[in-house]
Amino acid sequence: MRSTALRMRASMLLAATLLPFSALADTVYLQLTDVGSEVDSSGLTAATVAERTRYGIEEALKTSSTQAILMDPQHEGAPDVTVSAKVTRAGEKYRLTYQLTTTHAPVRTKTLSYDFANPSLSDKGSVVMAQAVLTEAEKLEAAGQETPVATGTDEVPLAQADAPMAEGLGQDSTGRELESEAPRRRGRGQTNLDLGLALGFNSPSGIFGGELEYRVTPILGLNLSAGTGAWGFRVGPVARLYPLGEVRTSPFLEAGMSFNMGTTSTTTLTFGDESEVYTTEKLFTPVATLAVGMRQSMGPMYLGLRAGWGFRLREDNWTTSDGRDPNLFDALDIGTSQHGGFLASVTLGVTLF
Repeated sequence: MRSTALRMRASMLLAATLLPFSALADTVYLQLTDVGSEVDSSGLTAATVAERTRYGIEEALKTSSTQAILMDPQHEGAPDVTVSAKVTRAGEKYRLTYQLTTTHAPVRTKTLSYDFANPSLSDKGSVVMAQAVLTEAEKLEAAGQETPVATGTDEVPLAQADAPMAEGLGQDSTGRELESEAPRRRGRGQTNLDLGLALGFNSPSGIFGGELEYRVTPILGLNLSAGTGAWGFRVGPVARLYPLGEVRTSPFLEAGMSFNMGTTSTTTLTFGDESEVYTTEKLFTPVATLAVGMRQSMGPMYLGLRAGWGFRLREDNWTTSDGRDPNLFDALDIGTSQHGGFLASVTLGVTLF
């Protein structure tokens, strides 16, 4: 009885002693080797990509179940898996490709690719990519412990790798959904740049004009409107907030300024055989605008509707050529051509990108 108890205690002691070593046996040693960039951008240089990759791996290891260690280049000893990175262009987007290679026979490789629109790597994107790299590195190392059947190179888009999908993996640095396999379909409301022709009343684009809008993020657009109005040429910057993001029918709130450059109007009064011409100078007038509207996507085209109010920021915005008081016709012209009050417009345009 006593010998049995001693054997049990010895077994427990041996298990407790070997447990840390068994955990270390599953640790994957990674080393970042070759990093290159074919893109002329300060945010995607080889040094920046290397720094972003190391940051992502270090942050991912804090929450990952993968037992891995990122080795320094000066670290003694050979890594289990080497990681190389390269940035190239993929049409209008950028592509970051990671290649993982085991250092022991049989050599196994795995290629992961990540497409994005902005010439930079965000913290979130770096961590998400690193999580996929760690998962694939662990799989490669585990496969190396098995009897190989065949070896080869698999190239898998990072957004569709068989690693568990993490939040933000299918997004670029602005928050837009990535489409790795097919180009973006503009008919679903997604856009980077809109160009349209507008008809309006008191609108920032004038009676007739145009609008150019750049979508900074899915919910924020920067719009430049310009056109001709009753108070001369008009131009103004506008910011639009799209609460629902890039959807087919997307309502928006907008605020901006409209700068009326002014013009000259004349009134001719005829008495018998005599005529007299009166000239009124319409001066530069800024107007603040607030409006609500809706953008309806129609394939590569879109329809925009807007209604709101203009707040004129200058009242002494006219003068007569001879300093006289305006006559009845002058007063009527000034009163009806001022920019301010209710505004509305309709825009028909095309999504360029």
